[in-house]
Amino acid sequence: MLKEFTPQEIKAVLGITFAVAVRMLGLFLLLPVLSPYLKTLEGASPQLIGLAIGIYGFAQAFLQIPFGYISDKRGRKPVIVFGMITYIIGSLMGGLATNIWSMVLARFIQGFGAVSSAMIALAADLTREEVRTRAFAHIGASIGIVFALSITFAPLLAGYIGVPFLFFLTAFLSLVATLYLAFFIPEPKIHAKDREIRPSLKNFTLLLTDRNQLILNFSIGILHAFLVAIFTVIPYELVYTYHFPKPRHWEIYLPAVLISLMIMVPSTIVAEKRGKFKEVYLTGILSILAGFLVYDLIRGFWGGVALVFFFFIGFHLLEPLVPSLLTKLTHRDIRGLSLGFFNTNQFLGAFVGGLWGGLALKYGVLYLLLSAVGVCVVWFLISYVWLSSLYSEGKLGKSSL
Repeated sequence: MLKEFTPQEIKAVLGITFAVAVRMLGLFLLLPVLSPYLKTLEGASPQLIGLAIGIYGFAQAFLQIPFGYISDKRGRKPVIVFGMITYIIGSLMGGLATNIWSMVLARFIQGFGAVSSAMIALAADLTREEVRTRAFAHIGASIGIVFALSITFAPLLAGYIGVPFLFFLTAFLSLVATLYLAFFIPEPKIHAKDREIRPSLKNFTLLLTDRNQLILNFSIGILHAFLVAIFTVIPYELVYTYHFPKPRHWEIYLPAVLISLMIMVPSTIVAEKRGKFKEVYLTGILSILAGFLVYDLIRGFWGGVALVFFFFIGFHLLEPLVPSLLTKLTHRDIRGLSLGFFNTNQFLGAFVGGLWGGLALKYGVLYLLLSAVGVCVVWFLISYVWLSSLYSEGKLGKSSL
């Protein structure tokens, strides 16, 4: 899949993919084991445990925009290196934390390294448009693989060597990624005099009134709201309704992730080489919709398994495509700010998904199913009209739909 990249693009894509994977590892590796561990810390309470888990996403959401803006104005690498160093410090503090408040502070500092927008912008700056979707597919695949490995091995690692080791492990890997990015990945050669759009607070209004930005931000928010809502409800249902032991959950998640990744790779090539963005994008939404409908019809254990499989297929079709379209439809001079908005919506979507899943557990899974089906239908219709207009305007390649 890398053969059509230039040597410079290969170096950039692999380095950024590794850095993103390390960041996601720090999030996913802790998710299955953090809550029980926090209960053992001095001063822990249910409210503070929730705060320690959630404050990471809170900090991430509200710092993506300013960090993206600064990366447009001052350069990508300074922002990324600063954020990664902050993340390393937070990880070390988390490994050393002995009480709940020091853990809350550590998690906040981890979240303060909100450099996802700057890293995606850097990947876009250092790759040609014709291979950019494949670059994002590498990044998306790394996230999927990290998620699968984390779900599988985190409980085992925590049981044998403890949760603090997981914090130290992510700190070390982040340090390696930071050094590689700092010394081996070039800063894009876009000088101030070459910019068509200068960094300005007026650019906020430009993005907030752009139809493409609004729809893509809505899409990534919904996608991650579904992700968190599903993984709030399904594990709970598997354990307490279907009595499927937690150590065996990887038997469902791992095949679903691997199969969806196998589908993602050729799909991104079809979207890119044949201009089939519309077909792949809408198929992703329909796959997620099918998952909710199948779960509603079948219910039970196998309904939950089907939802996970269909969701991951849709998730991995859309995860590389949405940021790729965003960078295609955003002027290069405001990519950092644009991706700041994008990642803010992603993390806010995750926050909403947690609330959504909690309501489903309180009021019944039918609440999640009906509301999710309604959202998917609206999402599909908006996307169909929007993508059709992009093709008619000549902003994307040919489409058969």
